[in-house]
Amino acid sequence: MSIGLTFTGKIDSPQVLLERARTLSEERAYCLSAGKGGVKVTLCPLGGELSIAWRPEEDPAGPWLVRGSCVSTPAGAGLHRAAVELLDSLPIRALTVEDETGFYRHRDFQRMKEEHFYPWLRTLVDVCRQEMGKGVSGMQLCWDLDQYAPEDIPDTVVTPMGRFRLEELTGLEETGGIETLAGRFFLWNGRTRDARFYRNRAINALWEDCCFAPSSRSQEDAAINAAILDDLERSAKLDPSLPQPRSAYEEVCALAEREPALSGAPQLQEEFAPGYRKGLVTHGVGALRLTLPGAYLYAWESWDNGGGAHLWSDGQGPVWRVSAYRMREGDARFTSNLDVLHGLETLTLKGGALRWGWKEIREDGERLYQAQCEVITGSSLFVVTSTCTDPSGLGQVAQTIGRIAVVNAAAQKETVQAKKE
Repeated sequence: MSIGLTFTGKIDSPQVLLERARTLSEERAYCLSAGKGGVKVTLCPLGGELSIAWRPEEDPAGPWLVRGSCVSTPAGAGLHRAAVELLDSLPIRALTVEDETGFYRHRDFQRMKEEHFYPWLRTLVDVCRQEMGKGVSGMQLCWDLDQYAPEDIPDTVVTPMGRFRLEELTGLEETGGIETLAGRFFLWNGRTRDARFYRNRAINALWEDCCFAPSSRSQEDAAINAAILDDLERSAKLDPSLPQPRSAYEEVCALAEREPALSGAPQLQEEFAPGYRKGLVTHGVGALRLTLPGAYLYAWESWDNGGGAHLWSDGQGPVWRVSAYRMREGDARFTSNLDVLHGLETLTLKGGALRWGWKEIREDGERLYQAQCEVITGSSLFVVTSTCTDPSGLGQVAQTIGRIAVVNAAAQKETVQAKKE
């Protein structure tokens, strides 16, 4: 169960609230996104959003009713405090806040951590302790199920702040105490955005977002690489004694063609080098599971007919596309579209089947080699294509197709969720 707060109140108009929220976001370096029905202010990664929705009470001229929320885990108590202080500064009248930590009322930061965030974290540690020595695979804590799944390594746990051996995570509490563990597990455990906040924000980006690709490859790579380096350098200036992931920092410096500036910072001790996306990661499209190199970037490709496809590419290797369809009645079946392909092959999957082959195509006058694959499971049909510039790339494509899997609700991996005692 997560920790957070909800609130209701009244405003004179959405525009007044939006202008104030925009000013505060600029002052405090938050990110703001707004729509017709509300606004979201992102205070930090890991779901660190304060969401506000509005609707007219009676007359569209006002007043308007507002409601909102903020989920503070797994980001940490610092996010909770910042969300409350942001609420204090917004023009919301008759504000009623339901804060399960009580912080909105008593404003005792250390009390909030000790009574709510530390017990929540101890629950996670207890789960890890129970699984130690069992060879457990696929264990994830506080991981967003809507994104990719990192590779499985037995007796380890995947978290937004890195991969840990189960005994390492439990050992942090046993040897250093809950404060030490919280400072490593929570992105924002302190009262303010201090040195540890900027370091931990960079660690999260190194593990979860960074492709460890040259900044010249794409604007996305350039932005992520620069943000990581800026955060680590700012952290080191605020606290030169704080251990930093120097090896990963120097690696990203080289990718960004930037001179390293952390020569005096202590090295953060980690068994696993940061970067889930250095290895293979598994993407989910409905029941389909497609495992690709983590360096691939994702985009949604819109088609002229109103449809589209999930697209992954790295600028060098095969380009992958996935489209999903559902039968109106009965189970899905293979189509006849693949009958003309070379090397047609059918594979049985647990819970479904796939059929694939390849052909030569012409695109902008260039000869390309495209594998086409259909995957069926229940009423769902997935069409997967992979296009490469050289026939030798079809070997890599065949390996990837051989890793395709399908899941149903009962067969999906269980993800450990923290439950309050």
